[in-house]
Amino acid sequence: MYSEGIYFKNQSRHAEDSKYKVGAIKKILIKYLNNNNFQLKSYADVGCGSGEIIKLLGKELKQKFKTLQVLKGFDVSPHVEKLTNDGVEFINKDFTKTNEIFDLVTLNDVFEHIPNPTSFLNEVGRRSKLVVMHIPLENCLSVNIRNLQKKKIKDPGHLVFMDINSAINIVALSGLKIIDFEFSKDCLKAPSNNITILQKITYPFKVVLLNLNPYLYSKIFGISIVILAEGLK
Repeated sequence: MYSEGIYFKNQSRHAEDSKYKVGAIKKILIKYLNNNNFQLKSYADVGCGSGEIIKLLGKELKQKFKTLQVLKGFDVSPHVEKLTNDGVEFINKDFTKTNEIFDLVTLNDVFEHIPNPTSFLNEVGRRSKLVVMHIPLENCLSVNIRNLQKKKIKDPGHLVFMDINSAINIVALSGLKIIDFEFSKDCLKAPSNNITILQKITYPFKVVLLNLNPYLYSKIFGISIVILAEGLK
């Protein structure tokens, strides 16, 4: 589905939520980079999809960290060959089959699509110093009571359904050392979460619950989490 180009027949798929994912990533990543005087020279977005995240995040990182020179977006889907952006090289290749090493790798809603996520994360970690993951937490009441797993397996192709603990466990079992994590609260404002009438009606209640108790919110409605981890390089 991915390597044949079917999944990204629409090259802008999921691009509408990129701004909010970048906002969530920045809150945890830039604080760490600044506090640790991290010399950021290279950044790869693996499973880059529409390419919007590396375009947006890459631009901001280059402005803040003048040492950053290399920006690459990897995807097994051939649509990336048609993506263009000044300063970003898009590559149609399996990142885990490359010999390149990056200071920073981001995985945005990626490893829930992978049959063996721990092995995949281990391979990513062997090619990076830092890994930032934006992960949907779909093991929640809203998904479970509606039996949405079958639908989500078909589209958007989610194979792994996680809550906060299983997401942390998968990352730990892959060999990566978790540095920090935060719930991706900004994603509640994303366009994909404000489509239906029900979503719009329940939005004020969701905002209150999310700010009062993010864990409880994640168990009822599902949300995403951002995890920052040390790579294996």
